[in-house]
Amino acid sequence: MPYPDERASRIGHVQTALSPAILEAMERWNTPALEVGDPSHVTDRVTSLEEIQKDQRPDPTFAIAFDGSNQEVEARPGYPSVRVGYVQIAGVYVDIPRFLNANRSGLVDARELERAQITQTVNSVLPGSNVFLKGITGRDTWRAEFDRSFVESEIDDFGDPFSLTDALMTIHGGPGSPASSLTLSKCPTCKAPNQTVTALGGTCAAPSCLTKLYATDVMRGYEEFTDDGENLLTLTRAMNMAERLLLVSYIDGFYREESRNLSQGIFITDGPLAVYGPAAPMKSQFLEYWSQLCAALETRNIAPPLLVGIEKSGRFVDHARAIQSHIPNGHVMMLDTPYVNQYVVNQELDHYYGRDEFYGRRFIYKTSTGEVLVVTVPRVPGGRPYEKPQRDGNGGFIPVPSEQYASYPTLRATLEVLDRMQTRLYPNAVIPIALAHSASSLPLGTGRSVLTLLAQKGLKMPQDSIGLSQFKPPRYGHRGR
Repeated sequence: MPYPDERASRIGHVQTALSPAILEAMERWNTPALEVGDPSHVTDRVTSLEEIQKDQRPDPTFAIAFDGSNQEVEARPGYPSVRVGYVQIAGVYVDIPRFLNANRSGLVDARELERAQITQTVNSVLPGSNVFLKGITGRDTWRAEFDRSFVESEIDDFGDPFSLTDALMTIHGGPGSPASSLTLSKCPTCKAPNQTVTALGGTCAAPSCLTKLYATDVMRGYEEFTDDGENLLTLTRAMNMAERLLLVSYIDGFYREESRNLSQGIFITDGPLAVYGPAAPMKSQFLEYWSQLCAALETRNIAPPLLVGIEKSGRFVDHARAIQSHIPNGHVMMLDTPYVNQYVVNQELDHYYGRDEFYGRRFIYKTSTGEVLVVTVPRVPGGRPYEKPQRDGNGGFIPVPSEQYASYPTLRATLEVLDRMQTRLYPNAVIPIALAHSASSLPLGTGRSVLTLLAQKGLKMPQDSIGLSQFKPPRYGHRGR
């Protein structure tokens, strides 16, 4: 690392660029193919959407899409740097009939499109490195403030306020019935196992510890927190969990208020139906909640809601673009696990892909207009979307239920709705997610400068030259429409 103000030589890169060892190393490496040689491994796996059985349900009348944005800023650069993280998530309700009627004459009626949507935002600020609550460490400060942000981030669309913590307790309980407590796998401080907490928190049961515990500790975000450095990954994990729990807030709200309305909606998340990092075990709670929801609705003869995750980037999106010329319009591709292992993630064919993170299964769909969507859809009435591949003794694999279209009766209806709500505003995009992204985005440039100044003012630190007298530090859980 250089000293402050030390600059590299203008030709300092030459030795690296000419090094035979570096060139030899790169010649040994392989990268994913950009073109498909033999397309049969793709064409053998695609099916016309019209050939997939469609479950009985009314035409969807509304879509709710969820997206989030985050930024970590330096309130004080240098050492020790002081960092603050901002999170903003949005849910956008779209009236589908009104949205479709906004394009009656070949041109979109912007006023009708505006009337077709309602936006709800939830935002919060989280401490980064070298930010403390009095008397506790930086990591414990993050734990306390993360819990506070979930408690105070709430919606009131269904009557009484319902917070992200309520949603967290709900996926540990059941539809319309939040759990009274949940079990942490370990104490964050002493690692004592099986600690019980309520929505209000708790205390470590180990007599030598007695650490303050929080319901949000179940997501284990503190494990990736660093007291001295960037915490963008920790912030991103928190944002992703907040997005998914905001979705649960709305699904459960409809269930409590009028469950029949659920069969008329499609709920869309940005990104796959999956949980990554230390919070990955939480995918079991989402799976269990979804299974209970489907079972409860079935007893009332109500079709389950359409639930889908849409990916904008990543290696599955890159792979879909590489093979899209071999998928006809209006066709969907089942990505069986051996295919994923061989052509996408470079693993052994019988590797158990998706075991720890997913509560939905990925598909590639080429729309009627030739756009390509990578979507994740859950099984109905529930169950693991990925199973360990089983060899059949002849070099092939035994078909498993999670790779049968019959396990995804909502798939066709889901893709048909997405097909009708495409937009050419961005490549391979659908309107609800584009609206949610617009509502949740924290802009770079001037926007980042404003957030930096907010942090400086809130922490009573020297401010940059641009004044900020007109701004006030943000409140946790601010809600707006």
